[in-house]
Amino acid sequence: MLGEYILGVDGGGTQTKCSIISLDGFFHASGKAGPSNPITIGVEEAHRNIMEAVKKASKKCGINKFKTSVLGIAGTDRSKLKDVLFDMLPENFGEKEIVSDAEAAVAGAIACKPGIIVIAGTGSIVYGKNWEGVTARAGGWGWRLGDEGSGYTIGKNAIISSLKAHDGRGPPTSLTSLITKKLGLEKLEEIIDWAYDHGRQPRDFASLVPIVRKAEKDGDEVASLVLGEAGSDLGLVTHAVIRRLDLDKEFPAAFSGGIFKDSGPYTIALEEVIRREAPECFFITPMFGADIGSCLLALEKLGIIIDDEILRRLNNSIGK
Repeated sequence: MLGEYILGVDGGGTQTKCSIISLDGFFHASGKAGPSNPITIGVEEAHRNIMEAVKKASKKCGINKFKTSVLGIAGTDRSKLKDVLFDMLPENFGEKEIVSDAEAAVAGAIACKPGIIVIAGTGSIVYGKNWEGVTARAGGWGWRLGDEGSGYTIGKNAIISSLKAHDGRGPPTSLTSLITKKLGLEKLEEIIDWAYDHGRQPRDFASLVPIVRKAEKDGDEVASLVLGEAGSDLGLVTHAVIRRLDLDKEFPAAFSGGIFKDSGPYTIALEEVIRREAPECFFITPMFGADIGSCLLALEKLGIIIDDEILRRLNNSIGK
């Protein structure tokens, strides 16, 4: 018989995290593993990493049977791989559902209330819900077709800026030496072999974000421009969601993902662009991560109201 527990999974392009909670809102354990976006790493590896994360969480609390499981997985809501991955999930997950990682993230960030979330990690997406319960998303088309303002895009554009400086088409920048050192290259020309390597992943480009931030803090104007343009681009993606949901009054906007670990030109530009469309919005720190957001979606799926008492129990038990 399946237990009275909920499994929530957050699977992205960098890592997978899961959490286990009980139906009354108490947190029991979490587990982490590698990425699980099936578009970028393949459905089989995505499945392995999901199962590894769940196994780690189950080992901590002794719970391995679930009444309901919701998995917020990047790259699944617009791909047929969602069905393939779903069919691979085991029976002990109980009643299962795969949603986008953005839907899970906004549920965790604002506890299933109206508002938007702007996600920028290896990839990027904006997702929101209005007062009528209507949802909308923009971006999230993947690194080949979009991912504006993402870690991948910042890393790629930093390389492009270095190449322009190398050619004499752009201003000089310290990014050139920082990138060659970071990637272990003897000279910048070797970047073409690195970039076009068949095994190259979006997260490899995103790994350059810290050195772009370092260059910006050291006064490099090119690095500052790369970050600012990325933030502005993602702000325009956010405009699309705000307009489609007709969010014309006060609402929360949460930022989530590794790109927001440090403030600077990126966040400043993003906030400025968002406020042009929605001057009454206010920016918040996410209440919970997307793994807990998946748990909250699972509770709603069972007809459980996400009230203040549920949120209090989660907060208190996670902190232990």
